[in-house]
Amino acid sequence: MSISGLVSVVIPAYNVGRHIAEAIDSVLAQDYPQVEILVVDDGSKDDTAALVAAGYPQVTLIRKANGGAATARNAGIRAARGEFVAFLDADDIWLPGKLTAQLDDLRAHPEVAMNCTGFSQWVSDAGGVFPDPLAVVPGQADIPADAIDRELSGWIYHKLLLRNFVWTTTVVMRRSLIDKIGLYDESFRLGQDYEYFLRASRETEIHRLSRAYALYRQHPGSATARGLDYNYAARIIEGARRNWGLASPNGERISEREFRERLHKIHFMCGYLFLQRGNAATAFDEFKLAVRDKPLHLKSWAYAALTGARAIFQ
Repeated sequence: MSISGLVSVVIPAYNVGRHIAEAIDSVLAQDYPQVEILVVDDGSKDDTAALVAAGYPQVTLIRKANGGAATARNAGIRAARGEFVAFLDADDIWLPGKLTAQLDDLRAHPEVAMNCTGFSQWVSDAGGVFPDPLAVVPGQADIPADAIDRELSGWIYHKLLLRNFVWTTTVVMRRSLIDKIGLYDESFRLGQDYEYFLRASRETEIHRLSRAYALYRQHPGSATARGLDYNYAARIIEGARRNWGLASPNGERISEREFRERLHKIHFMCGYLFLQRGNAATAFDEFKLAVRDKPLHLKSWAYAALTGARAIFQ
């Protein structure tokens, strides 16, 4: 049974010894009083686990063999005791007031079982130094703490098919929603959060608060930066379409043309990235699918021809 009012903060961590303290400190600096922090060390080879164990006795440290972010988040969810579960990636940070604003929103809207917030990218200078967090998001005081972005809130499944504007580090969910939709799909090494929130958007309205309450640290070691030679995004939205179609539970929908345009952009972008990495054969497969989804797009045909020729000699 979950503890009323408690927020369980799940932080998956893999080789983030340089950044984990800032992530934890940003949670401890929140003004919401009922918080438990669960750091799931996903088989790190650096000093991540040792730093947490030595520096943060109030944090629950879970150690496991490396299995990816989905397995780490699931381990944290299983151990969580809170009525609410929040997610924070170990190289990112929250800004002041985040949890209070989100809990106030959820309590004011009992029909909403999940919310998220705005965020901003956090980029270092040439020397690798990251700027003061509050300097990254100037003017936030002009936005009411609990202001809801109406365009990106409500029954948003159909909108998520076109763009993933829900970022994991900003999400708070009721435990009751997690009990309904289950755990993260561990077959996804990337994109597991996108698939999870699409699932959630079939069960509840979702609110996105307008103010930026988190910073996404950009650095070469992040999972997104490393990337994988597989197009997870296309698999996710095609699976969603098979399961639920193109309409949200309230009847709002996107068109088949809009969905095909979205698929085309995903395949073309992935093809270009794979080509940059020197994987012509995988890029060729993506450009062929881009042609399928938008046959009149001449650039897709050109890149398909280019990568097809390169793949023969690779």
